[in-house]
Amino acid sequence: MALQGSLDDFNILNILQMIKLEGKTGRLTLTEGEELVKVTFDNGSIIFAEISPVKEESRLKATLTHNKILDAQSWNEVKKEHDDSLKPLWELLSKKIPAQTLVELMRRHILDNVYYALRWKRGNYEFTPMKGIKYNDKVMTPMDVDAVLMEGCRIADEWPRITSSIPPLATFVVKSILGEDEYDSLNLKTAEGAGQDFKSSIEFEILTARGVALTDAQINILSIMGSGKTITDILDSARQGHFTSLTGVQRLMELGIIKSATRKKDTTIALDHTGGSARYVTMFFLVAALAGGIAWQVMSWPQQTQSRKASVAQLNTAHAKETLKKIERALKVHIALRGTPPSSLSELVHSGALSAGDLTDPWGNPYQFIHRQDKFSLFSNGPDAYLATDNIYLPPASAPGKG
Repeated sequence: MALQGSLDDFNILNILQMIKLEGKTGRLTLTEGEELVKVTFDNGSIIFAEISPVKEESRLKATLTHNKILDAQSWNEVKKEHDDSLKPLWELLSKKIPAQTLVELMRRHILDNVYYALRWKRGNYEFTPMKGIKYNDKVMTPMDVDAVLMEGCRIADEWPRITSSIPPLATFVVKSILGEDEYDSLNLKTAEGAGQDFKSSIEFEILTARGVALTDAQINILSIMGSGKTITDILDSARQGHFTSLTGVQRLMELGIIKSATRKKDTTIALDHTGGSARYVTMFFLVAALAGGIAWQVMSWPQQTQSRKASVAQLNTAHAKETLKKIERALKVHIALRGTPPSSLSELVHSGALSAGDLTDPWGNPYQFIHRQDKFSLFSNGPDAYLATDNIYLPPASAPGKG
């Protein structure tokens, strides 16, 4: 017979302790409004806990893809098989990811789901006894209720204090290690969900040079930040428990390493030093040049052709000059941090200061980098790689700190 009632009369702690003391096997279903948590027990020990399927799948996908444990295609394959066969996601994931990773993620999910329910003050419960529960004991390890409650109660006490000291969890936040213009010029904003190890970035070197020591939890958060996320998305994406991520976000905001921001929309085509907008400007001018009537094009085709060539040449030259300035800024940061120039511009791509596309000029040729003694020179070979007369130079600049 099922045991059920209101959490107003019988709190979650008492229910869990009773299940442990009596060595019960079965499933405890907890509800609070639209929220739901199911905890499965075997002989009084917790073996699994789950929330609503939609939230469970969303968090799993965020963690797996943002940390590059699975790519999007592999996740879609697992999800399709789950929908078609109704087999548990965890069972299907065991074929795709290492067993150790699966155990780690499953334990994290179970604990976070139980800790979530422990923060409830109201709701309802129902315990349904079961016999002969079968589960994979290689990835589902029974957890002692008392140990879970000890940590869960601490988190339940701390959670309101921390959430009151930061913006609402739906707030969009971004990294704020350098000024906005420096981020744009050095191309340091990684793609959404890139999952790059923050320790390998120039931003990490800059913080280290400033004497900022980061914990592993904070590094995990910064590694999945991409161009920005809501705090809720950070909690779901970081490869650690919700509470660990929450305290990490709080500390990073205190240090000014991340901040609240407005989610940006890419609505402009102004030249932004990244190359993409310059190409849109080029396309705009070409379309504008072709917008005249057919008759006019026939009558003045030679003049229009020359005009279009001149316009494209001017835009390509402007694009090359801006990219050279961008490379120069990246070089200066690299030299200031490491004391020596890179052996090639490719090093700036590996460190995240530039993208691979920044190394090629508008004519498809690599930008040239020459370093002698304490100075470096940057230039593009221009439209014709064999004629020095059309090269585009950035005036030689002294390496930082050397006059």
